[in-house]
Amino acid sequence: MLPWLPFIIISIGLIGLAIHQWQSAGNQRFRRLLLISFIWVLAAFCMTPTSYNFGSTTIMHYFQWGPVILNVIPFQLLDLEFWLNVALTIPLGSLLCWNFPNWRWSTVVLIGLITGLSLEGGQLILDLLVNLKRWVDIDDLLTNWLGVILGYTLTVAIRRLPGFKWLN
Repeated sequence: MLPWLPFIIISIGLIGLAIHQWQSAGNQRFRRLLLISFIWVLAAFCMTPTSYNFGSTTIMHYFQWGPVILNVIPFQLLDLEFWLNVALTIPLGSLLCWNFPNWRWSTVVLIGLITGLSLEGGQLILDLLVNLKRWVDIDDLLTNWLGVILGYTLTVAIRRLPGFKWLN
């Protein structure tokens, strides 16, 4: 039960934030609720004691620090799991663009980096505190960062196409 406690706390916090957004007036309510919902999905993927393996069976070089398994050597495996990690955060970048369309590119790049650092740093801390049993991987940090940037960029491009003005 203890490894699930951080996700339960995150869920309660996000529910509170969603209730606050629901009660707020304005046309941003739906957009913000979608963003909060997707952040919950990311938390469910990354902050729970579950594992997913879509990659190869090749052995990576890693080291163990207490209960934490760390991969600090980037690009050891450019397999399906690598690209699925990029795809995981593309919707976040898209939703960020929909909610905050006037961000400068430096902000988008910084938010992408913060996303990767938050997810992997959170897994590191939770592994140390509650033995979450997740890998902390430099590739995940980089692919999450790239996914946010790609999602934001694709949404900027799509908003310029005829028929997609509703994204503005």
